[in-house]
Order: sequence, then structure tokens, then C-alpha cells
Amino acid sequence: MPQRKLRIEQPVEVVWDRLQLLATWEGIGGMDDLRDGRHRSDGTLEGFRYSLDTPLGKVDDNADVIAEADHRTMHVRTHTKGLTVMIDLRLHEASITTTADFTIDVEASNFLTRPLASTLRHTLESGIVRESDKMIERLEASK
Repeated sequence: MPQRKLRIEQPVEVVWDRLQLLATWEGIGGMDDLRDGRHRSDGTLEGFRYSLDTPLGKVDDNADVIAEADHRTMHVRTHTKGLTVMIDLRLHEASITTTADFTIDVEASNFLTRPLASTLRHTLESGIVRESDKMIERLEASK
């Protein structure tokens, strides 16, 4: 499972607020053209639509977001063509900075998609530094 420890030069409250913005997630896990963001009454991100480029063309789908009540843990789940991509972030307060455990993985929902899940997991593993660096840059950006 591809994972990385992040150091973000922002207080945890700022990081949490920015995780609720669609722009923070653009390009992460291959998701592009994020739109139609849905938020819960407390302001936490509930889901959004996105596009994904595949060898067979562009696929439009939905992502679901689970924000834990502690405002320190977020799970993004996408279900596309027999694959579930899981992105997890766990924030840890460290004085005026934040550290985060960033994990991204894929599961096959049936035996036909297992080879594709394995290939995608390898792609995610090789891109975890690039993906997480994108996220750090967005979370540290000045408003």
C-alpha cells in the first residue's frame, strides 16, 4: 500500500479547512476536472464528481468523502469500473505545523479487475511522492 509521511507548514486547522476544497484534491489519484462538490452542514466535504483518463477514454464518476468527527482524519473513496481507490489522510498537530499520514491504495471488486488493480497499485506506488508533494504545495499555499 503506497504511503508517505507529510510535513505541512500550516497549523492543523488551516490544513483541515483546505482539505474541504476541491482544488486541493485535483490530480490526486488521477482525478481531474473535479466539480459538483457536496458539503455537509458542518462544512466538511461529502463528495464530488471527477473525470479520470483511462486507456479506454475519459470516465466520469463520483467520489465519496468520509470526514471523521475529530477533524483530523479524512477518507476519499472512488468506485470506478470494478476498482475502488482509497485515499486516507490522518493529521497530527505538531506545534505550528502539521504532519500527516498519506495513504493511497486500490482494491479490485472482482476477479476480472485484479490484474488492473495490481497495475494501478504499482502506478500509485511510483507516483506517491509526486501526488503528496502536490497536496503539500496546495495545503501550504497562501490564501
